[in-house]
Amino acid sequence: MNKLSGLIDRLEEIASSTPAESRSQLSRQVATLRATFNSTKIRQSSSSLDMLEKRLDKAKTLPRQAVDLRKSHESGTAGTVQVDAITGPGARETGQTSSFYLQRQKAETLIFSFIATASTRL
Repeated sequence: MNKLSGLIDRLEEIASSTPAESRSQLSRQVATLRATFNSTKIRQSSSSLDMLEKRLDKAKTLPRQAVDLRKSHESGTAGTVQVDAITGPGARETGQTSSFYLQRQKAETLIFSFIATASTRL
């Protein structure tokens, strides 16, 4: 972006040193180019700010999610936080479970039994 701005500045210098009959046309073209550049820069900055705002909003929810995950793990319902994100809040209360949750439970059981077996053999 800085390089492009520098080039526009250079074009403006060149336009100002041209003969009078073509100077006004070149100056208008440089002004249009600068306006387009500034508009693009504003759009990119706005887009970047929108993305940063979304990241900030997600980051604000992380402490609550960490507490929820810790509590669910301590109560033996680890994995349901992710299920809530997939099936929607309240799915557990209505008895709707996700095959993802069931598969995760099976995988966790297998992993824990493997670790337990491996640690007893050491």
